[in-house]
Amino acid sequence: MQRVSALWQASPRKLVGALFVLMLAAMMAVASGASFTSTSANVGNIVTAGTLEHSNVASGPNNTILTVDNLMPGDDAQGTVTLKNTGDGDGLLTLDKSNLVNTPAAPAFSAKLDLVVQDVTDLANPVIKYDGKLGSMGQLTNLGTVAPGAEKKYQFIVEFPDGGVPASATSGDNRYKNASTTVDYNWEMVSQ
Repeated sequence: MQRVSALWQASPRKLVGALFVLMLAAMMAVASGASFTSTSANVGNIVTAGTLEHSNVASGPNNTILTVDNLMPGDDAQGTVTLKNTGDGDGLLTLDKSNLVNTPAAPAFSAKLDLVVQDVTDLANPVIKYDGKLGSMGQLTNLGTVAPGAEKKYQFIVEFPDGGVPASATSGDNRYKNASTTVDYNWEMVSQ
């Protein structure tokens, strides 16, 4: 401590200069000791959700599958519908019915009519998806997966089974004279 005091008394300027040089050397040592660095950026990253949509084109007027007039016992009629996946991902297809109305309500014409729904996407190998009474059809969940841009085609065949010669004007198939059934078919595609 005596030396610093002696230096201060002898030449304060030299001491301040020496301290300044030491401080400058320390700062340069710290600043020049940095490693090399490099930076880059990925700007404008964005994530957008896809869509799942489908088109529905049926063979009948007003996009109906079945529009049948004057169906007689023993007769059948058919119609088709093509569903196309217009979305971005695979979709699992289901079919359900709603708004079933029988006129008259009893006997219910939908309980008499037979319905076959078959996948005819491959015409050489049709696959039956439902075979039963029109009014009894529940939700069909086994209709398969449709890839984006792909189509599935279904054929609906409705038949008025012939119950034979009725015993009277108000029995057998005669009970269904002028009867009608209306029904909506609802298609849903769910992403996989």
